[in-house]
Amino acid sequence: NLKPITKGKIKIGKSNSSLSIEVKDKKDCLQYHGLLIKNVKIKPSPKNIQDKLISCGLRPINNIVDITNFVMLEYGQPMHAFDYAKISGHKIVVRRATKNEKIDTLDDKTRKLNESILVIADKEKPLAIAGIKGGEDAGIDKETKDIVLESANFNSSLIYKTSKLLNLATDASLRFSHDLSPELTKEAIQRAAELIVKYASGKISGNIIEGVQNKFKPTIILLNLEKIYR
Repeated sequence: NLKPITKGKIKIGKSNSSLSIEVKDKKDCLQYHGLLIKNVKIKPSPKNIQDKLISCGLRPINNIVDITNFVMLEYGQPMHAFDYAKISGHKIVVRRATKNEKIDTLDDKTRKLNESILVIADKEKPLAIAGIKGGEDAGIDKETKDIVLESANFNSSLIYKTSKLLNLATDASLRFSHDLSPELTKEAIQRAAELIVKYASGKISGNIIEGVQNKFKPTIILLNLEKIYR
């Protein structure tokens, strides 16, 4: 018997007085959910989460990063967390990069971008290469107090092409390249928020912001159990 998925109870809204989200490229960003969580305590994650990450080949970093990776393993939905204080104007913008724009990524490398690459940015600079790698400018560190949790869905072929162009393959890019269901974003962010409240003492601030109001029809796949048993 399959274990039922516990549905989250956090409400979905279109805005939050402390955070705004603008998706400029809705063909390449099919869904974007963001949530502000305040007063988190950065520390090592519990041993049971660390053990599961290690058993899947992932290195524990801290409770916030570990929870985003843990939920990625549970749901197949890559996630990311930004330091809220480091987001200029407290606004997230999903857009194409500009010519010769650069980003310092979390693997200590500076990467040159171009107009074919989708980025998560604030009013001034890129914060992450969408669907692939976060940047240092809004990274989580031991001084982080408030975070913005991101759960999004991106055009699979764009992520694949960007990954090849930058010669940068990550757990997130491999998953997005295989075309994930946009319906996963909402369930994953609710699950991650629940764990952050539990293991990082975070306080949910406002609703989950839905940056793209797309409605998706679920794909129904018929499964012949007799053939499986045979």
